[in-house]
Amino acid sequence: MAPCGAIANSLFNDTISLVYHLDARSFIPVPLLRTGNTWWSDKNVKFSNPKPKDNLVQAFAGSARPPYWQKPPYDLDPQDPNNNGYINDDFINWMRVAALPNFRKLYRRVARLQEFSDGLPAGNYSIFIDYNFPVSKFGGKKHAILSTLSWCGGNNMFLGIAYTVTGAAIILTAFAMLAVHLKKQKPKKTFSVR
Repeated sequence: MAPCGAIANSLFNDTISLVYHLDARSFIPVPLLRTGNTWWSDKNVKFSNPKPKDNLVQAFAGSARPPYWQKPPYDLDPQDPNNNGYINDDFINWMRVAALPNFRKLYRRVARLQEFSDGLPAGNYSIFIDYNFPVSKFGGKKHAILSTLSWCGGNNMFLGIAYTVTGAAIILTAFAMLAVHLKKQKPKKTFSVR
C-alpha cells in the first residue's frame, strides 16, 4: 500500500471553491493556488516520489492505494502533473502532524490576480464544498476558515499564551534563584601576607 499509515489513509479530500458575488446575478470564481502551500523543506527534502519520477503510474504499479482514497497517488492533481504522488501539496500539508486534537490545515491561498490583486475585496462570497471527507465516522467536525497572516504568522492564541506563561515562569524562577544565591552567599575571607 502506498502511501501507508493512518494519517495518509485519512487524507482530507473535500474540494472547496470560493466565488465572489459582483451583484445578485453575477459572480467570479476566486483563483486559488494549489501549489506553493507547503514548507520548502517538506517539499524538497522530506517528501519525494519513487523512481522513475517521470512516470508515476509505473512508479506506483503493484501498490494499492489507501482504502479511503478515491484516487491513486499519481492522480491527486489532474490539473498539474508536477503536483502528484508524495510531493502533492495537499498530501504534504495533511501529513504534517498536528500537536492538538483541534487543528487547522492550510487548504489554499488566493492567487493575487485581476480583481484579487490586493487580496479578497469586501463583499459577498459563497463557499462550495464537495463533501468527500467523512467526519461522522469518528465524531469529528470540520470548518472552513478564511484568514490572513500578519508579519508574525497566523492567529494562534494558544501558542502566544503558552509562550508568555512559560517565559514569565522562567523569569520568576531566575529571580528566586538569584535571591537565594545572594542571601546564602558566605562572606569572602581575606588573608594578609607578612
